[in-house]
Amino acid sequence: MATLAGVSEDGDDHEPTTQVATMDDVARSTLKRISTYSMQGGAGQRKMSLASASGEERDLAGIRKTSIRRISTTLSLSEAEVSQALGTMRPAKMVQRKLSTQKQDATKLRDMVLLPAISLESVVGTLQQRYMEDIIYTYIGNVVVSVNPYKQLKIYDEATINSYRGANMFDLNLPPHIFSVTDAAYSDMQFRRRSQVVVISGESGAGKTEASKKIMQYIAAVSGGGQAGTAIKEKLLTTNPVLEAFGNAKTIRNDNSSRFGKYMNIDFDYHGYPAGGTITTYLLEKARVTQQSNDERNFHIFYQLCASGELKELGLPSDPSQYTYLNQGGVCQVKGIVDKGAWAQVKTALGVLGFGADTIRDMKKILGGLLTLGQPDIQELGTARLVKARELGSAAELLSTTPDRLHAAITNHTIVAMGEPVTSPLDAPQASYSRHTLVKAVYERLFRFLASKMNEHIRTSLDPDTTRCIGVLDIYGFEIFNVNSFEQFC
Repeated sequence: MATLAGVSEDGDDHEPTTQVATMDDVARSTLKRISTYSMQGGAGQRKMSLASASGEERDLAGIRKTSIRRISTTLSLSEAEVSQALGTMRPAKMVQRKLSTQKQDATKLRDMVLLPAISLESVVGTLQQRYMEDIIYTYIGNVVVSVNPYKQLKIYDEATINSYRGANMFDLNLPPHIFSVTDAAYSDMQFRRRSQVVVISGESGAGKTEASKKIMQYIAAVSGGGQAGTAIKEKLLTTNPVLEAFGNAKTIRNDNSSRFGKYMNIDFDYHGYPAGGTITTYLLEKARVTQQSNDERNFHIFYQLCASGELKELGLPSDPSQYTYLNQGGVCQVKGIVDKGAWAQVKTALGVLGFGADTIRDMKKILGGLLTLGQPDIQELGTARLVKARELGSAAELLSTTPDRLHAAITNHTIVAMGEPVTSPLDAPQASYSRHTLVKAVYERLFRFLASKMNEHIRTSLDPDTTRCIGVLDIYGFEIFNVNSFEQFC
C-alpha cells in the first residue's frame, strides 16, 4: 500500500516553484533532470507513454517545451537560453542506455519520471523491487511515494534528520525520503516567505498517519525557537496521541487506521520558529461508534478506558466484551497495542494541552454513558420501549439527564408544524435507529470539542500577516464494509 506526499506553494504571487534549498542547486538539478528528455534531430517526434486517467499518450516534445518554460521562469532566463543549454546535453541514445540500465535495477531508480516507459506495470514493478530491499520511498518529481513496510526501519533517527537538513531534494547522494519533501517545504517557507502545504493521500493502511507524524518530527527537529519554541512544538506533537485515541480504530487492513480527515496548520514567525497552529478535522466515521464489521474495533479510546480500570469509578464493568458497541467485531484486544499504556499517554497529553481533571472526568462520563446506552433492549410493546431500566438509568446519570427524558428522546419523533411541536411514537426498529443516531451525534460533538479545546492552547497570538505556515493534509482512506452508511460515500 502506497502513500503519496507532495509539496505545493500557497504564496501570493503563485509563481512556479521548484522546492529546493538554493537557486544554484535549482539550476544544476533541474537542468540535469530536463536533459533526460532532450533529444537531437528528429528525435522530438518520438513518444513516451504516460499513465493517466484517460490513457492518452503525450508527445515528448510537448513535455520538453513545458519544462523549458518552467525553468526559464524559475531561473529568470529566456526560453531560447534554456533551450540552447539543453542542446549541449548528451544525446538521446546515451540517455536511453542509462534508462535501460535503471530498468534492470529498479532499486537504483530514485525518480520514476526516468522510467523508459511509464505504465502501471513498470511503476508497480519498480515500487515492488525497491520495497523488497526495504527502500520504501521513491520520487515522482517533487512527489514522494512511500510503501508501508509494516515494520520499524532505522531511517528516522537524528543522523538521518541532519543529513536532509538544508539538502537539495534531488541530491544523488541522498535517497528519496519523506524528510526531503518536508525540508523542501520548510526551506521554501523560510527563505522565500511563502506558505506551503503537504498533501498526504492513499488508501487505508498505506501509512498516511505515520507519514504525517514523521513530517511533524522533522519540523520539530529543524525549526529551533529556543525554550518557547520547544514548548509550542511539544504541544503540537502531543495532539497526535489524543486525536488517534478518539479518531483511530482497528480495521481489517490496519490496526491503527485514521477514521477521520485532519488538516494541521503549523504557523511560523519571521525567523522560521514555530509560533502555534490549528487543527481542522472532518468526516469523522461516526458509524463506527455503533457498528463494527467482523475483525474490527470501535475507536481506541473505549478500549483504553476499559483497560485502565477507570470505568469502575463510574460503576461500569471494565470488560469490553460485555458492551454491545464494543464486541460486534469479535476482537477486543489487538496484538502490539497496549491499551492501558496508551490511555496513560493520552491523559498526559491532555494535561499538556490544558485539559483539567474535571474536564477529563466529564469526558469519561460521556464515553461511559454512550457505552451504557447501547445495552438496553428495545421491544415492541404497542410502541417502542427500552427495557433494562438499570442500564437506562445509569446512562442517563452519566449523560446528565433523567431516564424519562432519555427514553422519550429515543422512542419518540418530534417535528415542528405550523410553529407547534408535534410528537409521534416510534416502533422498535425506528427507536433503535434513533438511539444509534443519538450516540453518534454525541460522540461527534465530543470529538469536535477536543479539537476546539486543543486549538485554544496551540493557536498563535501573532498577527497572521507576519506569519507563514506549513499545512499538513492527511486524507484518510475509505474502506468497504458489509453495511455502508452515508459517511462512507460523502
